Amino acid sequence: MKRTFNTTGTCIPTNHFMADISGKVDRVMEMIANGFYFTINRPRQYGKTTMMHLLFQAMQKNKEYLPMDISFEGIGASTYANANANRFIPAVLDLLSMRLGFMEEKEAASLLEKNLNIHDFGKLSRFFTEFVRETGRKVVLMIDEVDKSSNNQLFLDFLGMLRTKYLGRNEGKDYSFHSVILAGVHDIKTLKAKIRRDSEQKYNSPWNIAVDFEVDLALFPNEIAPMLDEYAKERKTKIDIPFFTEYLFYFTSGYPFLVSLLCKIIDEKILPAKKKKEWKPEDLVKAVQIALRNDNTNFDSLVKNLENNPELYELVFKITMNEKEFSYNRRNAIIHQGTIYGILKDEKGKTRIHNRLYEQLIYDYMSSNLETSGGIKYPAASASYILEDGKR
Repeated sequence: MKRTFNTTGTCIPTNHFMADISGKVDRVMEMIANGFYFTINRPRQYGKTTMMHLLFQAMQKNKEYLPMDISFEGIGASTYANANANRFIPAVLDLLSMRLGFMEEKEAASLLEKNLNIHDFGKLSRFFTEFVRETGRKVVLMIDEVDKSSNNQLFLDFLGMLRTKYLGRNEGKDYSFHSVILAGVHDIKTLKAKIRRDSEQKYNSPWNIAVDFEVDLALFPNEIAPMLDEYAKERKTKIDIPFFTEYLFYFTSGYPFLVSLLCKIIDEKILPAKKKKEWKPEDLVKAVQIALRNDNTNFDSLVKNLENNPELYELVFKITMNEKEFSYNRRNAIIHQGTIYGILKDEKGKTRIHNRLYEQLIYDYMSSNLETSGGIKYPAASASYILEDGKR
């Protein structure tokens, strides 16, 4: 099977050309070794699931650990019906059992299978105590796609149970997971959840035991270079690697999906048309233009987030169309929301659009909105960052 540049789902080294993020993996493994509980919260398609996969693999190689990973995408809406744990808890245990069985962790899987009839959090807590004690290993619980459940009371109760066990473990009064890792767009520690109990709103305080996740998942030039080097050798293709690593980062600010997207376009659309195995600077410009002309789930999500959040749309409009400057303050709810969605970033204390592709996409989209609504007509595209003849 020929390796490709991946823009969908988990990146697998045997199937895909991948940036070298081993340094990032090592840093997160240190957090796990220290017994931390934390959330990997980053925008959509920013490498969260790939990081979880690589962490899982790293722990599998070390028999000191027993990693247990599930995705809350595997729990249907009916599981949360009537805010009753009767369905939620067995569903979680069933997913864990299946995953352990697939890993051939037969003893652990068998232990789980015998306890699928647990229906309340008290019994679940006691079961996890016995499970961790009997395995005799550092059990690490990894849950992906937690946003699917983050505004549900059952999920908060589940986090509350984990918090109680974490505190008991630290006091020497309980056995619990060595580390718990949640992955999602939002930082569950500070997420304001809407729970249907007298329509109240409250902060998701059960996760205030978690440490901040400060590992930058953006891909930097030195991490992109090994991916291009592997590709060039495997495909026998000529690439000016220093140039392309610099300008892939220049266009994308290291957004993993966008880096892979531009590489994929050059490899699968531009090179076949040229019938020549060499990446040229103008190919990158063409790849940017092709990307901006075509739809993908990432761009669709960006537009949807702007459309669904009028205050964010207005702020981004002022930055992009009116060239207004705003100080970056993550405590500002609108700026924080734009950062969570990967639309905004902090650049030397100023609020900026995350990357140049997004800048151009947003400019064209908002310009078109104005034109069709009878507003001021802006130039078709400024494209001030586009390279000409491979030069800035």
